[in-house]
Amino acid sequence: MEIEFSEAPRSFPPETLEEIARTWNANAVGHHAFFPWTGELLARQLTDRNGAAVGRFVLARTGHGDLIGFAHVNQIREDGYPSAGDVEVLLVDSGYRKRGIGTGLLERAVALAKGFRPAPGFIDALGAWPFGYGFTGMVDGSERSGVFLREEAAYRLFRRNGFEPVRPSLVMRVDLSRVTPRPLPPGTGFYIAKRTENTWLDRVFRQRTLWDHELVRTDRRILSWAIFGFMEELSRQEGRAIFSVFGVNTPKDMQGKGYAGINISHMLDHIRGLGADQAELHVYADNTPALALYRGLGFTVVAETMMMHRRLE
Repeated sequence: MEIEFSEAPRSFPPETLEEIARTWNANAVGHHAFFPWTGELLARQLTDRNGAAVGRFVLARTGHGDLIGFAHVNQIREDGYPSAGDVEVLLVDSGYRKRGIGTGLLERAVALAKGFRPAPGFIDALGAWPFGYGFTGMVDGSERSGVFLREEAAYRLFRRNGFEPVRPSLVMRVDLSRVTPRPLPPGTGFYIAKRTENTWLDRVFRQRTLWDHELVRTDRRILSWAIFGFMEELSRQEGRAIFSVFGVNTPKDMQGKGYAGINISHMLDHIRGLGADQAELHVYADNTPALALYRGLGFTVVAETMMMHRRLE
């Protein structure tokens, strides 16, 4: 069977985005963790606030023009770090796997990454988000997509194409009925509000609620800050309300004082008050202080993911 690979137009026509969304949903029904895709939602993720395309898309079609796979590769540039590429999405229709299409998409995604300017030194593949080539059962009976475990097709595919495993990550969950808020230090309180920033996370979850949860002093000094959001699709699948912790940060001069644990324990209590039964998060397996913190709050590991990367010449 003839397969045609092409780069999606930079302008992302609505019909192309809807086609990509339909292909994703057809292959991820009952599996993806957060929400069903729509062309509108993809547009939020793949365009910046000025409407310019973010990253590049590779499409795989049959000779009849049917979309059967796609890959999204993005460029990451942060102060103090070298430029890198990132394979954020790689999906092949379930009826066309084991035909080399995944390799074809990945090869072309890497070629596009090599053309980014400034030239990236390496290209990453992250397994912690619900984008991916295979679907993985978790030890608690639920499922995720894009989780790079060693026995999974995604892991083998990336390994065959020169990617090396470099940093494992863990999915952790907590039963909110067992969370006890920790005592507040004198002269502190909380600031809780819906997010108004325009990061990639906010673009993806536009029209869905994300909150900032900050432990602050009366002089408005932030002692610890976190983001959490409602896992709408996962909650629907499992028949219970589940929230996710998307980020936790403590200023360097405030670390080691227990502020993160205080903030997170009250944040989890707040989430429970919103009707949630469980919360989950992702943490790097080598982040020993964070693991100790989360385990002390009652989180337990339910799955392992893997960051992989390939150096670019």
